[in-house]
Amino acid sequence: MSTKGVMSCCAAAVLAVLASAPRASAYCRSNSCKDTSLCLQDDQPVGTCMPLRWPNPCIGFAVQEDASREISYQQISDTLDAAFRTWEAAPCGDGTPSLRVHNFGPVTCGKVELNARDKRTRIVDGLVPGNANVVVFRDMSWLSHASHNPIMLALTTVQFDTRTGNIWGADMEINTDLFDFSLDEGAPAPKYDLLSIVTHEVGHFLGLDHSLAGPEATMHFMYDALDPLSFRTLHADDIAGICQIYPPRDLSAEECNPLPPHGFSPECAEDQIVTCSAAPPSGGGPGWGAPLAAAAIGALALRRARSARGRLTIRSPYRTSYG
Repeated sequence: MSTKGVMSCCAAAVLAVLASAPRASAYCRSNSCKDTSLCLQDDQPVGTCMPLRWPNPCIGFAVQEDASREISYQQISDTLDAAFRTWEAAPCGDGTPSLRVHNFGPVTCGKVELNARDKRTRIVDGLVPGNANVVVFRDMSWLSHASHNPIMLALTTVQFDTRTGNIWGADMEINTDLFDFSLDEGAPAPKYDLLSIVTHEVGHFLGLDHSLAGPEATMHFMYDALDPLSFRTLHADDIAGICQIYPPRDLSAEECNPLPPHGFSPECAEDQIVTCSAAPPSGGGPGWGAPLAAAAIGALALRRARSARGRLTIRSPYRTSYG
């Protein structure tokens, strides 16, 4: 792989139903080699494998406006806000992780895509379309997507620069087609707790891989339907991981700009008419501001994104077999 220019790649973290055994202790960071057997725990690469992180402490996400037949848009939005706050508020000893997460509100696009200067992205007047880090609920046709498997509860795809490990974008898909989710703490099995599931997925969104610690860790690869609320709160192992990636620092004087590299857009790339600026989305709030369509980034050479997957097992009498 050439080191000239910037190269993009993607990793996908999967919440799945698969029988396996727990492994030894310790959090792991996602890495640019998509090697799940490689457990990076600091900022140092191993060979060419870079640990992943968002380079900007201000990160945005959006929810696809159709929401789900099972749960309303507002409930989904509130649940995601709660999940991100759990990670933002992790106690790091002398502070909390240097993260600010902004909810952009509803968007029309439900595609997993990173709009970049590559052969797959339509460029208009020299500009790359805007993008959104989208959370989408797949109520129908989960298996019509080539990257999906019936054992998956959820899938988070992270787009990153293989040369630096900097995360450029992330999209989260929830499998409401084949699984039933609930926000009710007392929901009977086999319903799955949505807050637990998305709290785990937010860990992947922020750069953590599956933990090698025991099942008490939110980033453990096995979701236990007999203890369905356990992923709602972070274990010491999860806290150690997020605090290592984003150590505390004073963000009070920093301008918060959660816009994606090429600007924000609620529409998919193929539906956009790219201009030099646009009005903020309805979910926009104070503390940030910038043109929503960024200028072209020059002669950056980007390669096509690829996917890699990790699996989370489920311990339950309602286990789905995997051959």
